Amino acid sequence: MSRTKDQSLHDERRRQILAAAARVFQSKGFHAARTEEICAQAGLSSGTVFRHFSTKEEIIATIAEMEFAAGFEQLRKLGNREGFLWLSRMKTKDWPVLLPPSEFKLGADSWLELFRNKHFRKKAIALDCAMRKNLAEALRAGQKAGWVRAELNPAGAASLLLSLFSGLLFDGQTNPELDWSAKAKAMADLVRCYVLAEGIS
Repeated sequence: MSRTKDQSLHDERRRQILAAAARVFQSKGFHAARTEEICAQAGLSSGTVFRHFSTKEEIIATIAEMEFAAGFEQLRKLGNREGFLWLSRMKTKDWPVLLPPSEFKLGADSWLELFRNKHFRKKAIALDCAMRKNLAEALRAGQKAGWVRAELNPAGAASLLLSLFSGLLFDGQTNPELDWSAKAKAMADLVRCYVLAEGIS
């Protein structure tokens, strides 16, 4: 077997294990999930699973890093003039674009557990700070280009907006019956009144 095929099989197995673990975490919660259940859900032996991940904590930390990477990419797409203009016209149908379904759908209990782990927490905080810094830089660039309000504090606005997105993700997990139409209108109003310079539309 070629090295490329070996790597492809390795990557495929890791993805299989991560997807299986995520399903077990969703149904049982992180603490109640047992590695035996993850192995059974993946259809793999414990030896195969442990060749790829040494602990349940390593599995969930890997999932979280991938979720952060997906969030960073989404922010990169939205953190520009076109993205903010789109937000300023947001409709109910746009929620899946703003907050696309998570690949692994980690529940709140799993995220809380991750932040109890000092090694992951340090990495997660660094990733979160990088996202906030990236968005603040986009807002500063927008001020220079004239499409962001000159008096806006970019760092404060970036922090507020990312906290808002985190809260919306949590809302989506905990109460899908919320009035997303009203939220879409409020998001559009917020961006139009708080972020965009007057006359930008």
